[in-house]
Amino acid sequence: MKRLILIGVFLLGICSISYAEPLKLGEVLEKFPLKQGVAWSLEDSKLNYLSTIEVANWKGICLEAGYAGEAENTRHKAVAVISYPIVKLSDFGVTLPILNLVELNLGIYGGYGQINLGEGMGEGNNEWDYGLSVSLISIKW
Repeated sequence: MKRLILIGVFLLGICSISYAEPLKLGEVLEKFPLKQGVAWSLEDSKLNYLSTIEVANWKGICLEAGYAGEAENTRHKAVAVISYPIVKLSDFGVTLPILNLVELNLGIYGGYGQINLGEGMGEGNNEWDYGLSVSLISIKW
């Protein structure tokens, strides 16, 4: 019984001196800029809304992951985008509150729409989509 009490006191003592740094959501979001734009589907020949986060960046070439809007043949889509920045208004000295967020990134995307697993993998589900993308606004928290 004495051993059990000593082990309990020892564990409580360890817990009281341990320290965990608080997680700040703003610091996490700073690492992943949110990009808003449009995508032209070569599968549907339709213009879709595009929202992505930048996952990786190498020598200006960005890998992004996100969502593309609904179209007739390819519904809501999970997409991956490879893009390259063409123009950033902030590089030209624009400091207006909304215009300094404008970035023109050209890219290509591919993804799947109407994703279903298991018994829902029938016809009309898991539709492949691809096309060209233009990101217009980059929001950095």
